[in-house]
Amino acid sequence: MPASDAPAAPLSLARAQGSPLHHQVYLILRDALRSGRYRPGELMPTEDALSAQFGVSRITIRHALDTLERANLIERRQGKGTYIRREAPSSPIHVPIYSIVEQIARVGATTDVRVIEFGYELPPPDVREAFGLDETRTLQRAVRVRLQNGEPFVHLTTFVADRVSATFGRDDMERASLFELIQRAGVQLHSGHQTVSATLATPLVSQRLNVKIGAPLLRTIRVLNDKDGNAVEHLEVLASPEVFQLRFALEPSDLAAVQARRPGHPE
Repeated sequence: MPASDAPAAPLSLARAQGSPLHHQVYLILRDALRSGRYRPGELMPTEDALSAQFGVSRITIRHALDTLERANLIERRQGKGTYIRREAPSSPIHVPIYSIVEQIARVGATTDVRVIEFGYELPPPDVREAFGLDETRTLQRAVRVRLQNGEPFVHLTTFVADRVSATFGRDDMERASLFELIQRAGVQLHSGHQTVSATLATPLVSQRLNVKIGAPLLRTIRVLNDKDGNAVEHLEVLASPEVFQLRFALEPSDLAAVQARRPGHPE
């Protein structure tokens, strides 16, 4: 969309939902870049045009453009304007369900992590039930954001069994994946289960993942157990389906079983 095509009517921003206006402008412009509304190498609208388009000050627009520039999505050229960078969009990260433990290690080795929260808290009822704890027991809780090429793509909340959490602190989580820390503690993962559902981004999570408030997110709850069936880790994964996808493999035996069903048999 060339500068002259900027719409005259201001876009509506959520001014009372806790997300700064410059962050909302950034998210809208970033989505426009990803959707192809702006083309690589194209000149963006001026700050004045964007200010009128969004109904905000030039300072707000400048903050939003600063964030786009740090994300390598735009390029400012002195005296010429702001242009869309020509980098190809990042491909979504595909995580096969059947090899989830291998993928935990691979994602940890190929991405960066930022620890947002770290401490010991009373876990919510579902976590307490998974660990078999009474209402007075606390667990180590950590919130991390993983980044790929400097862009956040997944929000992780973990609760860890005492025999593991006693062996590391916050600094260790900045340097190693939790999977590595569990191994270092001498605990062997043996089994587990996970549930995949959907949720909406809260104001806090939206800022951490750079998505809109209320944006759809993929939500995965995973519990990993030791050989005795005791919970070692409870993990909640929140991610935008644009950048993180779960892939299910269909084996020949699965398809054969489906085709062997009687005609009219419900699937």
